[in-house]
Parts: sequence; structure tokens; C-alpha cells
Amino acid sequence: MQGQADFGVNDSSAVVGGLANYPPNSMHILPDSMLSKEPLAFAVRYDSQDLLDLVNLFFHNAALDGRLEQNLNYWVNTLDWKKDH
Repeated sequence: MQGQADFGVNDSSAVVGGLANYPPNSMHILPDSMLSKEPLAFAVRYDSQDLLDLVNLFFHNAALDGRLEQNLNYWVNTLDWKKDH
């Protein structure tokens, strides 16, 4: 915004969230410019195998019925949640 850089690199959720701090159309995400795609992750204690299995099963089922993609699009990939909160 101050002419000190032509582009920046960050993870997608930080980029989408950061755009909210600037005037509309002042910055753009380049289409098809993702350098790599890493999975979202969570941590559980090493001795909590049952919890890990339960959480993995939840995410698996949410991916199968579309809830995971819907929630990622709402909460991470867009700023749609700001309209509602």
C-alpha cells in the first residue's frame, strides 16, 4: 500500500484475513498462484489415541458430506463470517 513491495507471500487464511484491513480492490490474490497446499492440522497428546481416532473420524465424515468444505469456505477462505458476526 505504501509502494514498498510489489507482492507478498503468506498462507491463504492470513491473506484472506489481511485483505479485510485494506480498502476494497486495493490488493488482489493472484488466481492459481498457490505455491503449495498443506493440510490443516491439530494436535492431541501422544497417549490419546482414542481422541485422535475420534477427531479423524469426525473430519473424515465432515469431508464426505460436504460440511468440511462448507465450513472452510465460510471461516477460512472468505470473509463471509464477518457479515454474520
